[in-house]
Amino acid sequence: MASKPTLLSKTKIMRGYQCLKSIYLTIHHKELEPPVGPELQAIFDQGNIVGAEARKQFPNGILIDNPPWDFFGSLKRTRELLKEETDVIFEAAFEYKGCYARADIIVYSKDTKRWSIYEVKSTTKVKDEHLDDVGLQAWIMANAGLPIEKICIMHLNNECRYPNLKNLFTEVDVTDELRKQYNDIPPKLTEIFKTIRDESIPDIDIGPHCDSPNECPFKSHCWGEKNIPPNSVFNLPNVRDKKWDLYKEDILNLDDSRLTDLTPVQERAVSVYKSKKRFIDKDGVKNALASWKFPLVFLDFETINPAIPRYENTGPYQQVPFQFSAHIWESPDADLTHQEYLHIDASDPRPNLIPLLLNACQGDGNIVAYYSSFESRRIAELAEFSSEHRKSLEALIERFVDPLPLFREFVYDINFEGSFSLKTVAPSILGETQSYQGMIVADGSAAQRAFEEIINPETNEERRNELISASLEYCKKDTLVMVDLVKWLMNL
Repeated sequence: MASKPTLLSKTKIMRGYQCLKSIYLTIHHKELEPPVGPELQAIFDQGNIVGAEARKQFPNGILIDNPPWDFFGSLKRTRELLKEETDVIFEAAFEYKGCYARADIIVYSKDTKRWSIYEVKSTTKVKDEHLDDVGLQAWIMANAGLPIEKICIMHLNNECRYPNLKNLFTEVDVTDELRKQYNDIPPKLTEIFKTIRDESIPDIDIGPHCDSPNECPFKSHCWGEKNIPPNSVFNLPNVRDKKWDLYKEDILNLDDSRLTDLTPVQERAVSVYKSKKRFIDKDGVKNALASWKFPLVFLDFETINPAIPRYENTGPYQQVPFQFSAHIWESPDADLTHQEYLHIDASDPRPNLIPLLLNACQGDGNIVAYYSSFESRRIAELAEFSSEHRKSLEALIERFVDPLPLFREFVYDINFEGSFSLKTVAPSILGETQSYQGMIVADGSAAQRAFEEIINPETNEERRNELISASLEYCKKDTLVMVDLVKWLMNL
């Protein structure tokens, strides 16, 4: 068994807040923890970008840039800057009874001889887990001897609009609220330190804590220990928290006779599991498709939603389309035609994308999009951006139809396993050739990462061209898969 670390970082302690087994495994069985994947790394990178932007609000601050693992170097540099009464310190480090934390921003008042803490969060509101996180940090700092005047959480301001970033952050004073929690912290820490000193792994069952407030990296390991069937009550459509009530009653299998009080779509999933036969309501499909009007335009957007807005009149996390694919099917007997666009530089994608989008969607037939509310909202935002094309764009919105409700209401396959996403439905219905496995760009998050890399001037030409091809292939596949699914529905 690995020895208990000399110092326990706030990040690891927060693991213990979520689950004692998680913190035990990350200390003593690191080999079970999967490496950080590209999607999670992108979230970390985004947090770093937001933190760097927040520092601009405090000019002349001194950054303690020791690596994250250099606990003692960071503590030493912090003590030096505190002794010098430095006005603003970034990433100051503190330790108390084996607990270690680094503060995003601390500001000294020469009048009161006290410090204000500003902890930066890359969200647009204060969340409950932020209060636990910052409360623990402030407790460590206060007990380490820092005289604290104020504790603030800085989060992104939804009202901010590019290019004016002066109001990018909102400050929320949580001083009184957090100080009330101080007495709750020592018992939690006692339990955490006792747990990690034990010889054996704590016996903690799976539960909602596996995903809240964040998905635990050991989730696959712990669920594997419980032998959860691949198709279980956890895969019931829209089951939400009811799954944990069923789990507590030891109801896991979909053929369990005690599985009652289900919604119609859940009953359908159970029936398909038992019979091993696909459910299809042909009349329902036929009636739903009867109102669809040719020519059909199959449309898919890829979007970027940066935390720090970068395009005219956009706010934090606002979705901006940078790519589209459109397959046009003029009539049941016609061949498909295809139009597409991918923006490949750092300028605003919308002025170039909008005219090409309108050209691809001309006519009065329906526009087909899977989960069409996403595409229609993006078009409404494009209309708000472009006064020149506003009416033409708004006219597109009323033309949308969506295959998703048809599958949700009239089709169920055992391989759906509770999901009606395009990437689940397509291979289940059309075969594994419609899987996205093995593609360089295989989902929306990967498309965002590829776009960021494409527009990065440091990306070499070979890698850039590879990502451009992969991005075009991915978006094109999304619309082509939709075509094949709709043809399958029509052929019923």
